[in-house]
Amino acid sequence: MPEPSTPARFTPHLVVPWQAATLTPRPEASGGGGPDLIQRDDRRRHTAALVSGLETAERESAQLARDIPDAFQPDGFAVRIEAARDHPLTLERLDGSGLTLLSSRPQTADAPQDALVWIPFDKVASFTQRINDFTEDTDAGNPKQATLVANMEQIHRALLEHLWQERQDLPPLHEERWWELWFDPRITPTDPVVTLRALADERQWRISDRAIRVGERLVAHVATTGEELTVLLATNSCPAEIRTPTFAEGLYAVDRAFRVELVEDLAGRIEPADPRAPVVCILDTGIAQEHALLKPALHDRAYTVLPGSTPADRHGHGTQMAGLALFGDVAAALESKDPVVLGHGLESVKILDDGHVPGTSPRTCAETTANAVATAEIGNGAPSPSARIFSMAITRQSGDGENGVDGTATLWSATLDALAAGTDVAVRDDRIDLIGAPDPDASRLIIVSAGNIRGVAPQQMRTEEGALDPLLLSDLSRIEEPAHAHNVLTVGACTHLDTIPDIPLFRDYRPLVAPGGLSPFSRTSVALSNAAVVKPDIVLEGGNMLVAPDDSILDEHELLSVATTHHDPARQLTWTNATSAATAQAAALAATAMSAYPGLRPETVRALLVHEAQWTPTMVDQGLFKKTGTPKLAKGKVMRQVIRRYGWGMPTPERIRSSASNAVTMIIQNTLVPFKRVKGGQVRLAELKLHDLPWPLEQLRELAEATVDLRVTLAYMIEPNPGRRGMLGRYSYASHGLRFAIKGPTESGEAFQRRLAEQAEHESDGIGNPKAFESNSRWLVGPRFRNLGSLHADIWRGSAAELADCGTLAVYPVGGWWKANKRNDRIGLPVSYALLISLRTPEVSTDLYTPIATQLGVPVDIAPHAQAEIVDGIPIQMEFGW
Repeated sequence: MPEPSTPARFTPHLVVPWQAATLTPRPEASGGGGPDLIQRDDRRRHTAALVSGLETAERESAQLARDIPDAFQPDGFAVRIEAARDHPLTLERLDGSGLTLLSSRPQTADAPQDALVWIPFDKVASFTQRINDFTEDTDAGNPKQATLVANMEQIHRALLEHLWQERQDLPPLHEERWWELWFDPRITPTDPVVTLRALADERQWRISDRAIRVGERLVAHVATTGEELTVLLATNSCPAEIRTPTFAEGLYAVDRAFRVELVEDLAGRIEPADPRAPVVCILDTGIAQEHALLKPALHDRAYTVLPGSTPADRHGHGTQMAGLALFGDVAAALESKDPVVLGHGLESVKILDDGHVPGTSPRTCAETTANAVATAEIGNGAPSPSARIFSMAITRQSGDGENGVDGTATLWSATLDALAAGTDVAVRDDRIDLIGAPDPDASRLIIVSAGNIRGVAPQQMRTEEGALDPLLLSDLSRIEEPAHAHNVLTVGACTHLDTIPDIPLFRDYRPLVAPGGLSPFSRTSVALSNAAVVKPDIVLEGGNMLVAPDDSILDEHELLSVATTHHDPARQLTWTNATSAATAQAAALAATAMSAYPGLRPETVRALLVHEAQWTPTMVDQGLFKKTGTPKLAKGKVMRQVIRRYGWGMPTPERIRSSASNAVTMIIQNTLVPFKRVKGGQVRLAELKLHDLPWPLEQLRELAEATVDLRVTLAYMIEPNPGRRGMLGRYSYASHGLRFAIKGPTESGEAFQRRLAEQAEHESDGIGNPKAFESNSRWLVGPRFRNLGSLHADIWRGSAAELADCGTLAVYPVGGWWKANKRNDRIGLPVSYALLISLRTPEVSTDLYTPIATQLGVPVDIAPHAQAEIVDGIPIQMEFGW
C-alpha cells in the first residue's frame, strides 16, 4: 500500500521483547470416564451377530478378490461397523491390533455413527476373538472388551456408498464423473496410486496427472462410473474416503468495466519499492505485465503453473486484484497529485486457465495452489518467506452448491492449512507432496476470499413482510471452499459506498445497504453454527448495489464498486466488487504491516489485521449491542452471529501502523513446546508461558472505576489432519491448540498457575469447554466460543482498578492429533505464536502509551494520536467499536 507523501506522525505499536516465564503443567489425571456403553442383556447373541457379519464380509471379499489380477490382490478388506443409535463407537479401539480406521461418519438424524475399518485377512481371527471375549467377565465382574464391542450394532462388508463423505447423496452409479479418492497408505505395502494408475490404464479410466499428499492422506482423481469404481474395494488400492473433487475451471466472472484515462499521470508519480521489499503474490488469472501502474512493482515476477499457458491475463480478474493489492485504494492514488511511494511489490502466478479446452486430466485447485506457492518461492528475486503475502480471491461452491461449505475440511482447505503452517512442498511429475513437520520459520500468510453470492436478485432477500433484507440472504449463504481453512485470513466484504448517479435513469434509486454494513455480495458463516471455525475474520470494501423505487431491480453501478486496473491496454482502468476486491485490499494492508514492522512473522501479521479491525456503527446497529439503557455488549447467540457475519470488523492502514495515546497495542512473538514424552512413554503437555505485561499500574489505579477495555488476539498455525475419522483425540483436525487466559484481579499467582494447569488438562482433547471462572463474564465472546480455529480473539471490559491487578497473561497448549498419536517426529517440536494485547480507555483520554513505552525502553518523542481522530470518515477509535 502506498505511503502518504507527507507521512503523518504516529506512535508505533509496542513490540514486547521480554521473555515469558516457562512453566510445566502438572501431570494430567488418568481416567476421566469413557463412552456411555450399552448394557447388553444377551451378550452371546450380540457377539454371534457381529461375528456372523464379520465372517460374511470376509467371505464376500475373498470371493471378489479372486477375480482381481495378482498384481492388484489385496491383503485385507474394508468393513462398515455401525454403532447403536445415540451410543458412539470407541474409534481408538478400531485403529490398532492390526486394524486400520479409514474414516468415520458422525450420527445424523437419519443414521447412527459408523466407521470404515480395514482388516487384513490374517487378523480376522484375532478380531473375532476380541469380539467373543465380550461374553466373558474381567476379575472385576465387567464384560471384557466392552469399550470395543458393546456399542457396535452390526458389521458388514463396506460398499461404495459407505465411503462417500459428502452431505449430498451419492451420484447415480451409472453416470461417468470425476471422483476424489482419499487413500490411507498404511493399509498396503504398495503405493495405492501406482495400482490405481495401472487399473485406470487397464480399464480405460481417465486419471489425474498428479496425486497430492497432505499429512497422512494421499489423494488422486479418476473419471469413471460408480459401477466401475466399485472394483477398487476388492484391490490393494481401496480408498479410505470418496469425495467430490474441486477443479480449477470456471471459478470467476469478469466484472463490467469502462475506460478512465488517469493512468499516465499516476504512473509518473510512482516511486516503486525495492525489489527485496515485501510482495503480494496474486494467485489468479495472471497479470497484465506491461500495465503502466503494475510493471514498476513486478520486477519480472510473473509466472504460470498451467502447461501451455503464459503469465498473461486474458480474463482480467488477476489484473484487477493486482491493482488493489498494490495500491489499496486505487481511486485515491489516481485523484492525488502527490508522489506515491510504494512499500511493497507484486508477484503473479496464474492458476486459472485461458479458457482453452481442458485436457483429459483437469487440475485440482489443491494441486494448482500448492504448485503456485512452490513456483513463487523459487522465482526471480524472491524475498524471504515471511515477507510474502499470498492473495487468492478465488472460491468454489462445495458440497451442496450455493449453500456453501459445511465446515469440514476439504483437500483444498487442508492444502492451504499445510502450506500456511510451513510444510514443505515437493513437486514431482506424478504427485505433489505436502508432508513433513511444519517449520515455524517457514510459515506463510495466505489471504482468501469468503466467497460471493452470485446473481443477487430481489426475490432472494425478501422477508415474510415483503421488505428487502440483504442480510437475510448473506446469513443463509455459507462461505465457500477454501475459505474455511483454519490458518488463512478469510476476508468478507462490507461497504461504505452509497453514491447515486446523477442521471434520470437512476432517479429515486437508493443504496441497498447503509454505509458501514455488509456488502450484499458477501457470504458468512452464520449458518455454520456448529463448525470448527468462525469466518470471515475481517471485512473490507466490496461494493454496494442500487435498488429501484419499487424494489424490483438491483443494479451494480460502477459508482458503488471499487476502481482498479484493467488487463486491456486500451482501457487501463475498470471497477470491481465483492469479496475479491476486499481480499486484494486486505493483502495490501498485510503488506503495510510487513513494511512497517519487518520482524513480524506471518501469523503475527494475520493477527494484527484482526486485532486492529473494528465494527462500524451500522454493524453495531445491526445487533452487536443491546439498546436497553446504557449500551451493553451483547452476549450469546447474537454475539456469535455478529462475528460470523462481519468477523472482527474493518481494519484501516492507520490502525495497522500505529497505536493511540489511549489505545495501545503490544505485540508479543514467542514459541512453546506443546508436548513432551515422559517416563513410561506417555505424552504430556510440556510448557505454558506466563507473560508479565508492562502494565501502566499508576494510570489504571488513578482511573479507578473508569471503564477500560482489554483486547487480546492469539494466533498460530496448526498442522492439518484432513482424514474424516472423527473429531476427537488422534483424529482431531488440528495438530495442537493454544489458549490464553488472564490472571483474575483477586487471584494469586499460584492460584492462577494451578487454574491454568487444570484448564489445560480439562481440554486435553482440544475441544473441551473451559471451566467457569469469575472473570469470564467480562469477556465479550467468552472462552468457549473464541477457541475455535487457530486464531482466538476477545475483549474484556471492566473497571481500571480491577484490571490493574490483572497484569499477567498466559498461553498454554491443549491436545490435538500430535499428542493423541504420540508422534515421535512431532513430540518436542516448538510451535510459534503471536499474542497481541491492547489497552483502551473509551470514555477518557488518558495517556497509557507513554508509561508502557517507558517500561520497554522505547523513546516517546512525539505526542500520541488523540482519541477522536477521523480517517476517511471512519473514527480510528469508535465508541463501543470494539
